[in-house]
Amino acid sequence: MAEEVHNPSEILPRAISWSVPIGAISGIIFLLPILFTLPDVATLLAVHSGQPIGVMFTLIMGFNAGGFSLVMVHQYVFASLPELDFLVFGIGMFCAISISCAASTATRAFARDQAILFHTHFAKVNTTSDVPVNALLLLTVIQVLLGLIYLDSSTAFNAFVGVAMMCLGASYAMPVAISLLNGRSDITDGTLSSRRARSCR
Repeated sequence: MAEEVHNPSEILPRAISWSVPIGAISGIIFLLPILFTLPDVATLLAVHSGQPIGVMFTLIMGFNAGGFSLVMVHQYVFASLPELDFLVFGIGMFCAISISCAASTATRAFARDQAILFHTHFAKVNTTSDVPVNALLLLTVIQVLLGLIYLDSSTAFNAFVGVAMMCLGASYAMPVAISLLNGRSDITDGTLSSRRARSCR
């Protein structure tokens, strides 16, 4: 996906580097208020949906509208305001579309580099819509299969979802580790090269 970024040799390393501290700081800002105002844990564990964050925010705020404003989904809010179901459904659809577009572009890039099976098929781009339709259909099938796993075992589904964050961290660490093991022999110079910093000393 680097080809869609202006000046990727400079922007992408900065984006990857800054994502770690920004994620850590925003995570701390999000978690600290929750830790100081956490309701009774037994009440949260007894939620039938298995998603206690909506109930937690409602209990913290003290009223349904406050919980809804924080999480945008809560069973008690929907019980009193059923027309909000469509709003949440629309938000979910927009998120799903954006994620599918990004993932299909990445899948097409992998296929173009012959990094996945049947790469000649999934690397094709529809000439009319300029969209990697085959890659998008592949991702749709995978998403449906993951949804079927949730119907049988929520624990297995949560394991698939949880491993995504570990894979994301590993994807950042792998190129750095390979570069260090090779003694940075494959990198002669770059926009953010540390040689320039050393020469300025």
